[in-house]
Amino acid sequence: MRQYFHKGLLWRASDQAEVASFELFVDLLFVGLIAINGDHVAEEPDGHELLRFVITFIMSWKIWSDLALIISWFETDDLFQRVSVLFIMACLLGLTVNMLEAFHDTYTQLVAFFLTARLFMGSYCLFLSCVVPMVRGMMIVQAILQALPGVLWIASIYVEMPNRLAVIWLAIFLDLAGGVFVIGLIRCSKFVSKRFGNWIEKVFEFYPAVNIEHKTERTNAFVALVFGYSVVAILYQSTASFGLNAFFGKAVLGLLQAFCFNMIYFELDGSDLYTHAIRRNVFSGESTTDHFHILHIAAVFTNVTCLAIIWGGVHLPFIMSYVLGAAALSKLVLATDCADANSHDLTTLYEEKSEDHLPAGLRWFYCVGLGLALLFMGVISMTHVHKDPPIGVRIKKRYRLANRAVVCVIFFCLPLAHELSSLQLVSVTTGMVIWVLLVELWGVSCPGESFFGEKRQCQYTAKCKISKKDLESAAKSGTVINVEKFSGKGEKGMYELS
Repeated sequence: MRQYFHKGLLWRASDQAEVASFELFVDLLFVGLIAINGDHVAEEPDGHELLRFVITFIMSWKIWSDLALIISWFETDDLFQRVSVLFIMACLLGLTVNMLEAFHDTYTQLVAFFLTARLFMGSYCLFLSCVVPMVRGMMIVQAILQALPGVLWIASIYVEMPNRLAVIWLAIFLDLAGGVFVIGLIRCSKFVSKRFGNWIEKVFEFYPAVNIEHKTERTNAFVALVFGYSVVAILYQSTASFGLNAFFGKAVLGLLQAFCFNMIYFELDGSDLYTHAIRRNVFSGESTTDHFHILHIAAVFTNVTCLAIIWGGVHLPFIMSYVLGAAALSKLVLATDCADANSHDLTTLYEEKSEDHLPAGLRWFYCVGLGLALLFMGVISMTHVHKDPPIGVRIKKRYRLANRAVVCVIFFCLPLAHELSSLQLVSVTTGMVIWVLLVELWGVSCPGESFFGEKRQCQYTAKCKISKKDLESAAKSGTVINVEKFSGKGEKGMYELS
């Protein structure tokens, strides 16, 4: 096991949990899944297609997240693990090739491949409960959480639409929220009864913990691939002798959008953190002390906090919303409803995909998709505690997030402006995303910083109760001074050290 909890203490292995190459290989398959799912939802922008997109995306995400969780828990690195991952990828491939006609002819095959992957991982957990008996309780629970929603998925095959949707959403709810109920049961067992609490404490005396570094790296890698899809989606092929036209302009604006989203997520919201959401204490909001490099015991209040659950849960709607907006953008780039956008300037394949008008559903998918993605990125940022320099920042975090919320509202209202062409729509949305980025960059900077001109030399000062003569003597001889012995406030004879 990479790490586990025992009576409130976190034990971690000395080895660093690095992302393995086969995990990235799984993500490559997911890129194809996103491309197929996103491109199809943009071809038919209506409510029925949106519903199919959301359900199938959640199913594929569940397989990916469960696989990442098991790999994060256990360090096996053997041939059996590779074969197991390959088998799950084959199931994910089967789910992908059956997702577009899921509500018509291929729903049974879709559920079959989904349940095969889920039940295989449940069987794997039962196997681990035998070979790693100290976490047997949690592994059996994981197997139950894999199998219980499967009953509903099987039942949904025999229910006709639209009643089938009620069974599907109940199964999805159990898939996504089942682990939260288990955590709540463990935490609150003693409030039910002392006897029940003692039994729960004995069964779950040891339980695996999520490796924070591995979790964040896997999530960041996945988000990077999603941003990569948005860049690939805007590509097209031109036949014009002079290719600087409206098609190219919209593609460049789409590239600017992806660049800004990437910079906001990674370089503003995800960097310079004082406390990551997973490390924050559930009650006090303070960080837990679980960052060491050798096998150790650290006092930890909880391994899964409310903020950690929010951080992990919000990534699913964030990614879905962004994929939806990026897929719609791929159609907007090829639209011929604006000046200097002649369909004959495109190759035959892309000319067939171009349209001379924008369907209302496409406008909603694009604007609301990007707006929700920006909104959920703000929620992710709220779960972290960012570092603030001693002299403060120009705009506090809550005001910067309020600016994002206002921009999101504008995004939600833009589809009502039917007179906007594709070029105008992409231009307005890109301008607002750039505005958010500029406000964030200006807001997180220190009041004394300058974006232009020569930067001032960084200085650090401290006041110590030590004579100038002793200080100069120590500097010449190289003697180390323990400044804690000479610290003070306002005493006579103090000198400022720079």
